[in-house]
Amino acid sequence: MFASIPTACLIILNFDIVIQPIKMNYYFITGTSSGIGRALAEKLLESEDNYVHGIARRNTISHPRYQHTKTDLSNIREVLSFEFPMPRNPGKMVLINNAGQIGEIKPIGKSDNIAIVDMFNVNLLSPSILMNKFIEYYSSTNTEKVILNVSSGAGKKAIEGWAPYCASKAGIDLLSQTVYEEQKSEEFPVKIFSVAPGVVDTEMQATIRESNEQDFSRHAHFVGLKERNELSTPEEVADKYLRIIEHSTDFKDCVFSLRDL
Repeated sequence: MFASIPTACLIILNFDIVIQPIKMNYYFITGTSSGIGRALAEKLLESEDNYVHGIARRNTISHPRYQHTKTDLSNIREVLSFEFPMPRNPGKMVLINNAGQIGEIKPIGKSDNIAIVDMFNVNLLSPSILMNKFIEYYSSTNTEKVILNVSSGAGKKAIEGWAPYCASKAGIDLLSQTVYEEQKSEEFPVKIFSVAPGVVDTEMQATIRESNEQDFSRHAHFVGLKERNELSTPEEVADKYLRIIEHSTDFKDCVFSLRDL
């Protein structure tokens, strides 16, 4: 799968030629077709030390160190079929569960049942499965390993019209905290984070602004955020997420917000 990646370089030490394997950093990112996921992938690909594997329905990136697996994260059968590769001589190994959807913005009792299922699949079940696969497959790999889940402040408070979304983000926070505790006793532990990005100028925000005011009492507030230019860009958020990943030992909490930085 990674045959195109260089596997060795020559280093001259004391006039002797030594074969020294190149260590590449491997990033697996969901939702790379747009928004934060695409910004993360593009920034990572600026370094020759990084290889990015995107997991999304659409592929919008073309790069020699980028590989894409077309996957509908609302379809659990497709997620279950995804297999992590075992790269040769890996450096840092990172899973970023970035993909998410707001779902149908309506009160419970007026929501579409299939839309609720799809939203939980994307926001909670698929990340759970990918975390399980990642940790199991790389459990004996002695290198730095990080999982970063893109959470939301909505996971900490009730927002009318967003009940499934709030519940799914609360779930990803508690899942992350539990796995964080479990990994403390592992020989080669995975560092776990669940970090809310704040309000970001993505397709999700556009969906919120297009919602029905009668179904969403805070509609005017989110329209105002866009009008007042108070939304972060995906690139700004990607920079902060990468700072966490690159300096993971500096961050002692599992669950927090980029606003806390």
